[in-house]
Amino acid sequence: MKKNIKILPLLIFCFLTINIQAQDYNSHEIGFITGSASFTTDYGQRNNFSSNVGGNIGMGFGLIYYLNFTDYRYRWNQRTNYFAEHFRVRVELSYMSAELDHYGEWVQDYRQTYEADQLRAMHGKTKLINFGAQLEFHIVDIVDFGSRRIPDLKWSPYVSAGFMLDYYDPELKSDLGDWEQNPNLLFSKWAVPGAAKMKSNITGSATFGIGTRRKLGEYSDILIESRWQYFFSNYVDGLNAKDDPANKYNDWLLWVHIGYIYYLN
Repeated sequence: MKKNIKILPLLIFCFLTINIQAQDYNSHEIGFITGSASFTTDYGQRNNFSSNVGGNIGMGFGLIYYLNFTDYRYRWNQRTNYFAEHFRVRVELSYMSAELDHYGEWVQDYRQTYEADQLRAMHGKTKLINFGAQLEFHIVDIVDFGSRRIPDLKWSPYVSAGFMLDYYDPELKSDLGDWEQNPNLLFSKWAVPGAAKMKSNITGSATFGIGTRRKLGEYSDILIESRWQYFFSNYVDGLNAKDDPANKYNDWLLWVHIGYIYYLN
């Protein structure tokens, strides 16, 4: 995990180096995003719709900053190169949280075992603060889209990839009682030492997204984006049953959001 976290400062250094080298052509944007995030964690049955998509959903919002490697607002006819005209860097500071419960076959009402009661009694929550950067590739030429010189060019689809530094703070309570005093109130695979760890910590994550911009005004756009975020830790929700064969992947989420972008220059 520490190795992955060290990657982020290196990436930021590279972006700043590019910024200094190309400062005569740079342009900048700021904005905000908000939307819903679907958390896939140790809560719920694997491949169950409510567990992975419909149930453990939270809200998020964030501030974003864009660095463009071309000055499309005032010198759109001074062309640069393919990289500058199709790639931009986005830096983001965002917050999200979600309530977490178990869904699926093993918590259905007809299951009247103590194990089912243990699962139904578990209620979790996690809060996240993300900071990082991603590189966006825009199919449409950034200069053509940003300069507004082509009236019929209204959409700018893109794909993105990046890294985040994440602060997480999980919580867990059981309707059966104080599980910290009596871990056996939890389902057996989380009753062992180290399997339930409700401590805030820092980890890293990789992001992959797809989205589009839509012209809103002369100096503003709206964006619609879906982004997958895979964490380098499995304790984002506070649970990690290491000895369980079904515990194959770390926690991850899918964030669908909209945003507003304003051109600074």
